[in-house]
Amino acid sequence: MTSHTATVAELTSDAGAADLARHIITFDPREPDRYLFAANAGSPEAVELAARLTPDPIPWPAGLAPTPQTIDPAPADTDPLPAGDVLVVTYTVAEAYALADVLTPGVDTTAWTPYRNGWTALRALITGHRAPALELNRAGLWHTTTIGDTRVVVVKSDLHPATDGVHLPIRTLWKQLVDQVRPRLVITTGTAGGVQADTALGDVVLARTVRWDCTHTFAHAAFAHDTYTSPLRLHPGELTTATHRLLPVNAVHVPDGNHTPRVWVDAPAHRAQAVSTDFFAFDDTEDHYGLRAYDPHARAVEMDDAALGLACTDLTDPPPWVSIRNASDPQMTGTDLTTQKTQAAAIYEKYGYWTTIASAITCWAVIAHSLPTPDG
Repeated sequence: MTSHTATVAELTSDAGAADLARHIITFDPREPDRYLFAANAGSPEAVELAARLTPDPIPWPAGLAPTPQTIDPAPADTDPLPAGDVLVVTYTVAEAYALADVLTPGVDTTAWTPYRNGWTALRALITGHRAPALELNRAGLWHTTTIGDTRVVVVKSDLHPATDGVHLPIRTLWKQLVDQVRPRLVITTGTAGGVQADTALGDVVLARTVRWDCTHTFAHAAFAHDTYTSPLRLHPGELTTATHRLLPVNAVHVPDGNHTPRVWVDAPAHRAQAVSTDFFAFDDTEDHYGLRAYDPHARAVEMDDAALGLACTDLTDPPPWVSIRNASDPQMTGTDLTTQKTQAAAIYEKYGYWTTIASAITCWAVIAHSLPTPDG
């Protein structure tokens, strides 16, 4: 299902932008023959990388360990999502594996429920001929979990702005998910390119402001450079348990294993925003894609989150939301763009899963300590 039959040269060419984005989205780190950049497909190194993907036990505080829930009778794939306090959505295969290992421990994504509610209408909006959702014949996967008394619905979206064509079906999907779950908080989460030289591999960015920077499919869309800000208030002190006790446990699996991931919180004194591009972009020392020039406060570049902000403009009473993104590649060095694309994709293949463990734990921290009260 991935673009693993393409060559590295094809994926890193100017013409391969859409296929490179698709490779990142659909790359399965558990399958040795899917590796292209970090190792030769099916090689012993790829086999070793694929075999490592089990996190070390996370020392959750008493009573707050994520506890996956079983729905009886089992939901059908055409059922709507259940109501919940929090809706958490991620996007790539590697991200979903990590999110499941943290938030639905013991229930792998292979046991999550396929989501085909409203699929006929959503499918009609897809014009990208190689969109992952078309091949999977679904809009995503989902499961439920609890953190203390908080009910959480966790979703892996198979719709993506970079692959699905000009009608942006994920905008419709977002409205459908929010309408069904009726959450007090929405979290959009997963991997990102770290923006700024001091954003290290594995760091986590909590952004209340996301901006479109569309230069490909949506370059001429009305929203191509729109900005959205959530009313959610973030308090760095509420993340202390995660930063001091939980994040260091699995930080050893990324380079510089003594580095505890830093959590960049979007607060008035230290802005940390996310930029959503419509292709696979990354920061580099030369600012080739203009990310820092476009938004001096940017800390993360990804391909999805502004679609949530856009969808919220369609809602009468949108819920608070936050973007929680982990730096799955740092700022690239050098001026050879092809080499930088190759390096960024290789780092993602090796560490996309492991860095997402950090953002998944940060999702837990926000749910456990920063959830808005029912009265707002």
